[in-house]
Amino acid sequence: MTIQNPEAILEAEAVRDRTTSSFIWPLGHTKVPDEMNTSFGPRIDADRWDFHDGIDLPAAVGTPVHAMASGIVYRAGPADKTGARGYGSTHVVLRVTDPNDNMKNLYLVYLHLDSIAEGIVAGAEIDQGDVIGRVGQEDATYPHLHVEFRKSRATQPNSRHPLHYLPYADSANFTNLRADRCNFYQHNGQKRAVRLRFDVTNRQEGDVQGIEVELQGSTGTGVAPRTLHVDFDDRNTIVSNKGDQHAFNSEGVAVEGYQKSNLKGESLHDLQYGVIIKDVAPTFKKARLKVLCSRGHESAYKELGLPELTSNEHAVHNAADFEDEAFPPPGWQRHVTAPNVSRRDAAAALNGRWGLLCQDLKSEPRDLLRAGLRFPLHARTSARPMSWRLAADIRVAELKMDADREIYPLAFLACEDIVAAACIRKVPTDAGDRFVAGVVIRGTDGFFRQRIDVVEGLLSENVLVRQELELVRIGTRQTTAILRSGSKVVARINGDTTTVEPDACSVGILHRHNGLEATLHFDQLLITEAPR
Repeated sequence: MTIQNPEAILEAEAVRDRTTSSFIWPLGHTKVPDEMNTSFGPRIDADRWDFHDGIDLPAAVGTPVHAMASGIVYRAGPADKTGARGYGSTHVVLRVTDPNDNMKNLYLVYLHLDSIAEGIVAGAEIDQGDVIGRVGQEDATYPHLHVEFRKSRATQPNSRHPLHYLPYADSANFTNLRADRCNFYQHNGQKRAVRLRFDVTNRQEGDVQGIEVELQGSTGTGVAPRTLHVDFDDRNTIVSNKGDQHAFNSEGVAVEGYQKSNLKGESLHDLQYGVIIKDVAPTFKKARLKVLCSRGHESAYKELGLPELTSNEHAVHNAADFEDEAFPPPGWQRHVTAPNVSRRDAAAALNGRWGLLCQDLKSEPRDLLRAGLRFPLHARTSARPMSWRLAADIRVAELKMDADREIYPLAFLACEDIVAAACIRKVPTDAGDRFVAGVVIRGTDGFFRQRIDVVEGLLSENVLVRQELELVRIGTRQTTAILRSGSKVVARINGDTTTVEPDACSVGILHRHNGLEATLHFDQLLITEAPR
């Protein structure tokens, strides 16, 4: 018996994959794959969860775009998006035969075109390899071609994984399946939100089709297993939409992709994913994770232990006011730089008879937290949270600072430096200087990114506002900081927390300036790992 080299077997399968497909790639117009950025499925776009219905192929403006198969032009034209209908850029849609069932109901969608080739009009017959247009950047942040395969109807929810059809070298590229983070909530951890992770080693082979997770109890306990399933082609298990509120399906499982579109521009070569299961009961002790491939292959099940709180650990959920004489409230630490003020005071009352009075009296730039309270976020042996929420009622009583300076009333800290924070910035406008709220977060390079909204974030002195700073996707390269005022989102921005971990949060007056005068009132503090 002859034993073949496993690498030779994989290479033979790769060649067969490339030769048996009837499609060609649209830029190189061969069976050799074009360079690919974000693949089909979950990703981050506009600083929020997004389902990407196609694949993005980076190329210079003007690069010829070819028909991937012979067929008929279904539609072609300029941007015509109206509500949920139409397209946001110059586009071509071809209708071709699906080789899987020989039905003429497969629609190939080409977006972000700079121009459409002469003769490409509805009803025109097209041969495979014909030039149908050229790469552009319309309705995009960088030049690339976006390609979709839509089955049965030319609507976005009918999109299917392009690597079902396009030729490529399929390999065992799903790696590092692992248990990652966990949030505990409801009666000190009776419910859990658990994040599992896995990676794809090469973005050129973005063929993740979905996942399967089986939750299990301890052996012999009689706990019935719970099976969860996400298929990127099945809109009953994942939606074709954008927004963190759309991430979870009806079973309470979400798949997140920790990448944006322009991976090449960010010098990123891999794909990273998270699988989040919410409301996991304490009777479940382990999870079996499997990753599915667009060609029907799959990873082996990986058995992973689920995090549990130890006897001396507790879920973090601390709500505090200042009606009791004890100060600071339990769990909080007072921080103040002389000659500043941080105390319980009736003059700062917002809801009851007492509130937190924070004053900066032109202090020197020593500590970042000039006057306020700090709450330690202790590391625990089980698992760190994947998200935090910090909230407070706030009233700006006085704020004297130069234009384009800012303070941070709510912040997550690491070693006394900011990871992410809500900010109040003084902005010059035609109507005079205004105070506006926004959010800052640390980026991959260690520098801070900021986003403010001069409309939604407009603040007035001596007016109470309820602000909440939420930090989600912690421990990934697509961490998002979100600032809310009441139920309204003021601003959100993405950063990177792969190398930095919040070890505390603060409420008060934080800044890096000199000679600033500020008086802020706080009440109804909340720090929690419970998800929204």
